[in-house]
Order: sequence, then structure tokens, then C-alpha cells
Amino acid sequence: MSNPGKFNLKIRDYIASPDRKKEYNEQHFGEAARHYDFATRAMSLGRDMAWKRALIELLPAAEKPVCLDLACGTGDIAFMLAEKYPAGRIIGLDLTEPMLELARQRNRFESVEFIKADMVETGLDDASVEIVTGSYAVRNAPDLKEAFAEIHRLLKPGGVVALLDFSKPANGVFQRLQYTILKYWCGLWGFILHGNAEVHSYIAASLKEYPDRDALRELLDECGLSVKVARRFYFGTLELLVLEKAGNAYINGATSGASGDHRERI
Repeated sequence: MSNPGKFNLKIRDYIASPDRKKEYNEQHFGEAARHYDFATRAMSLGRDMAWKRALIELLPAAEKPVCLDLACGTGDIAFMLAEKYPAGRIIGLDLTEPMLELARQRNRFESVEFIKADMVETGLDDASVEIVTGSYAVRNAPDLKEAFAEIHRLLKPGGVVALLDFSKPANGVFQRLQYTILKYWCGLWGFILHGNAEVHSYIAASLKEYPDRDALRELLDECGLSVKVARRFYFGTLELLVLEKAGNAYINGATSGASGDHRERI
């Protein structure tokens, strides 16, 4: 008999349906929240914050941008955005109240606010945002195409998106190797921290439904978002993408100093 007070959902039972995946995400990340920061540092062998800083460094110069951090979790990226853009407005959005509670407790910036909403239905106005960010975010979207369409709707022309997430190779052999490593490595931390491997081994399962690198670029192009920079980390298992919505190049004519679909392993 299952314990109603313990997280016991299996992602394989939820991932095929957007509504069911949303339900899974809310419960799963509610469970993961209390150890989330430690888990991301541990599973990345301490590199998580360096990757997030790399994301911030690739964003363009801007005076007073409105920035939206999707699936903001406990606020790492939102706070980095506040430091980079002290006169900007930073919105952290997450579906999970326990994550938002932790983010609000950590917040020392007047320019940062946190709201509870789904990344595919944010409730924000059209063309109201200059910069969208997400770390380990869009892979968890209930419907990936809808998430990219919502990002496109929110961005002003020339607006920028920076996304850090696990990356799926096109080669089937490498896919299976990646799934196996992630399943057992991340599952180990799920067991250590929560007594349940599923809490973090879900990462491998979620990748099975995620497009490979080539298919992801096709989907982004279909949704009006063009890849300007691509960097891979952690032996190629993660990728940082900087995207742009059609319009004036970046913000206020500023660029990050890089263009084209470059790949760099760190």
C-alpha cells in the first residue's frame, strides 16, 4: 500500500499527457524543493552555478529590461539577473509553491518578484518582456511547442532567450548511454536525499520524450526563435542555447559578442 504522505508517482504514468505532466511536475517539484539546491550542486559535481553564470554572461547589455525566469525554482537565475540588470524588473515564475516559498525567503532584491503560474500560460501581456531565461525548465513543460509559442508571444521583437537544460544526442547508442548514466547517477541522489530514486531519476525518463538537438532546433525555428549561440557542458549532456525572436538584433542594438550556432564544451 502506498503512503499518501510520500511522493510515489512514476513519471512514465504521466509524461504522455500535458495535463498529467503538469500534475506530476507540481507534486514532484514540491517534493524536490527542500533539497533541490543541494541536489543540483551534487548531481553536477559542483558545476551548476558556473553553468548558470555562463548563461547570464551571454545575455546582452540592457538598461532597464523586463526579464522572466521560467521554472525559477529557488531563484538562482532571478537573483543573477537582478545583479546584472540593477535597474531592470525581474519576474521569477514557477508552478510549485514550495519552490516559490524558498525563493521568496532568499530574495534581497526589490526588483525581483515571484509568481505562481505555468510556463505555457503565464498570464503576462504580449510583447512585454525583453529577456526570458530558464535553467532545467523547458524540458519539463507540459507541452514543449506551447511553451516556445508562449515565449515568442511574451518577447518583444529582438528579444532574447537563454536556456540551460539537458541535451539529447541524435545518435541512438549515445541516447541509451546517456539515459543509463543519468538514471542511476541522478537516481542515487534521489534515494540519498528523499529515500526515493524517482525524485531525480525522472530526468532520464523526461529526456525520452524530449527532442534531440536537431529536432529541437527545427521546433525552435518553427516557433520563430533562432539559435544564436550554443554551448555544451558536462561531456555534452547539457546545452546552453541563446535564442532570438525576429526583430532588431538583441536589445538596444547590443550583442553578447557571439553569433551563429557555435558549440563549446566546458
